[in-house]
Amino acid sequence: MSRSIHLLVVCASALSLAALSGCRTVPISGRQQFIMKPMQEETALGLQAFQEECKKEVVSNNPLYTAALRSCASSLVQVAEGGESYDWQFVVFASEEQNAYCLPGGKIAVYSGIMDLMNNEAELAFVVAHEISHAIARHYGESSAWGSVTDLGGQVLKSINPDSAASTLYDPLVKYTVNLPFSRKDEYEADLIGMILMARAGYNPSAAIEFWSRFTEGKEQSALNGLMSTHPRSVDRINAMRANLPRAMAEYNAAPQKKNYGMQL
Repeated sequence: MSRSIHLLVVCASALSLAALSGCRTVPISGRQQFIMKPMQEETALGLQAFQEECKKEVVSNNPLYTAALRSCASSLVQVAEGGESYDWQFVVFASEEQNAYCLPGGKIAVYSGIMDLMNNEAELAFVVAHEISHAIARHYGESSAWGSVTDLGGQVLKSINPDSAASTLYDPLVKYTVNLPFSRKDEYEADLIGMILMARAGYNPSAAIEFWSRFTEGKEQSALNGLMSTHPRSVDRINAMRANLPRAMAEYNAAPQKKNYGMQL
């Protein structure tokens, strides 16, 4: 057996075993996903990265922002299906950056710059629930797994013929047909799960659409730029939220305690 054929056989066998052992159902969305790394490894990476970020950033001393984050985070983690064993940590960083992020294992930061644009706690609850959704959906682990698969495919191609057109085009092809579409899919899924979580926690999910419409006003991407982006276009994302709203409102109507829009920010 030639070296190239041997590599292909080994790769196919390894990927088949990984796929069989790495299937997982995403909470709430019900989608089947492919995971390779154990949760403990993801959590350790997330904690290390979070500790490093906390050394670089300044924690906000805005009492209203801190209270609002504490309030919505407390309610959301109680309904975060699949995150019962997570060591959740939430922090507001004092920065003009209009962003929030989640690290594996449930380490979530919200920048005061994005909170400056919020009208109420429910809008914050959507942003936080979106980040919680990335954690319980294990989007980092899924991305890492598919990254291992595509890296392996590239290695096989280059070992067979490093100068072939297929080898040359492989990396950009993977970027635009696998990596970026997967990233946009993760954002849509986090929006859906986030709206369900905020509704179950008693926040009116209409606030998600209200905030995102206002936050993205005047920032629209072209269709081409949308295909080259890690995030969906604003118009597509808002349309998806509107489509998800009836399901989220049903959850909100069934919630035992209604916070509606919560405290004003």
